[in-house]
Amino acid sequence: MSKINSKNIQYIFLLILLIFNLLHAYTLPLIDDEAYYWVWSNHLDYGYYDHPPMVAVFIKIGSFFLKNELGVRLISCFSNILFYIIWLKILNPKTINENYLFLGLFGSTAIFNGMGFVATPDVPLLLFGSLFLWRWKCFINKYNALNSIFLGLSMALTMYSKYHGAILIMFTLLPSIPIYYKNKWFYFSILLALILYIPHLVWQYNHNWVSIEYHLFGRNKKEINGFPTAAWLLGLMLIANPLLLYFYGKSLLKKYDSLWIKSLQWISIGTIAFFFLFSFKRIIQPQWNLIVYLAIIPLTYLKYKSLNNKRIILLSYTYLAVLFLLRFLILSPWVIHASPMYKLKEFVVKANKVTNGMAVFERYQKAALFHFYNQKPSISLQVYRHRSSQYDLWNSENLIQGKPITFFGLGNISDKFITDENGDKEYYKFIPSYISYPEIKVEVSPTIIQSKPNQTFDLELNWNHPYKTSIDLNSVANQTIKVLFLRKKNLEPVVLLPVEDKIRIPNNKTVRSNLRITIPQLEPGEYFIYITLNPCGISGKIISNEITTKIY
Repeated sequence: MSKINSKNIQYIFLLILLIFNLLHAYTLPLIDDEAYYWVWSNHLDYGYYDHPPMVAVFIKIGSFFLKNELGVRLISCFSNILFYIIWLKILNPKTINENYLFLGLFGSTAIFNGMGFVATPDVPLLLFGSLFLWRWKCFINKYNALNSIFLGLSMALTMYSKYHGAILIMFTLLPSIPIYYKNKWFYFSILLALILYIPHLVWQYNHNWVSIEYHLFGRNKKEINGFPTAAWLLGLMLIANPLLLYFYGKSLLKKYDSLWIKSLQWISIGTIAFFFLFSFKRIIQPQWNLIVYLAIIPLTYLKYKSLNNKRIILLSYTYLAVLFLLRFLILSPWVIHASPMYKLKEFVVKANKVTNGMAVFERYQKAALFHFYNQKPSISLQVYRHRSSQYDLWNSENLIQGKPITFFGLGNISDKFITDENGDKEYYKFIPSYISYPEIKVEVSPTIIQSKPNQTFDLELNWNHPYKTSIDLNSVANQTIKVLFLRKKNLEPVVLLPVEDKIRIPNNKTVRSNLRITIPQLEPGEYFIYITLNPCGISGKIISNEITTKIY
């Protein structure tokens, strides 16, 4: 009888969770990044600028059945339920008390609860990371060809979900190396995973390892202000159940004999140490800590399942009730209408009403949202205020050459504007025939300058022009160059100087020219100087290397 009741508890919890997941997925407007991943799903590939392709695959499958927000999130809803089923299989709670403890611990973990209705790379990471830990446990219990194949497959799926999967796999396998360093099936599983991952590695190679460069170096350019380590620690606590931090700690520090449980310890402690060290030089987003709790929550269950755990169960279900209450409140119309997602949806609908030709945006997320909610193609142009995106890898700018567009941006490019999701002015400009030269690059020297305000410098410009026609810069209004000053501390633009010199670049040639600039009146400090190319009177993109400048 107890087994039947235990199963009923599992079924009831999972059914309630699935209903909430589907309601949220259907009711809430898309997050801006979800729309971006939806655009990916329309162009399936082995990789993308920001992440591996699994999130796009999830969205593609769901969108086959439904063409709305629920379709985008459909597989995420069921993936979340499958995540719980995998852990029920791994930990196998049998008694009513064990089931209460299991469902309380997993259900009250905010990141697990919240990943049930969004389409982000963390969702497949949660699913396939759990699958990997299950297959690792099976391999430890019996290492043979079949378990080795499943282990290799699960590692590949984890890596196809999100690059953070590498951290999970590394810390899982590290404590086993002294035991399995002579085991052929151990190496076979790793080799299989690498073979299955080759298509993504080839994609990275063909795109100059763009994702690696972005995640390892592109995110680190801004100087960190405030207390980033404290912010990381706060995020680490809030994505779980803050009421159980004491019990998490005790579970983590206990000595275990099982190799599989030791792997969970290594994952938790290793990942915490990894992000702690990185938190001194970059912002650690809270969801990156998901891997920590993928190990800590099972550890807590294993430690307390046979002990007096009434207090843990009480604290778990107290916080679980809070989470479900919040999820219920989020469904209310007044909360939805006040949300950033709804305001962004309103913005792109308004933008559609004033668009003539194709809509083009500075921010790639707005381009994606416009595409989704208006079902009209839209692209993003990378300008100096924003980073590159998948639209740049697709060379989307080539699609609008010679065509009418309406450009939306934060720069004061015209006297027409609509209000964005923050209540700020987003200016728009109609261009009857858009012309640009996105492949033009210029190498600037010197690359280091020390100067006082109003001091004059001569820069040497080496232009690389791959086009078949000669180009005259600054002779007509539609192709102008400007000198951009960014504050090094926060990469915020402070000055954009017009350039009066007329420059002619012959076709298919590299030519040299000189440019004299006067350092403007700026506060003492460090700055970056760039050359921008501004087509058709809109915001320009950076086309030069950076010049590090110290003004004193």
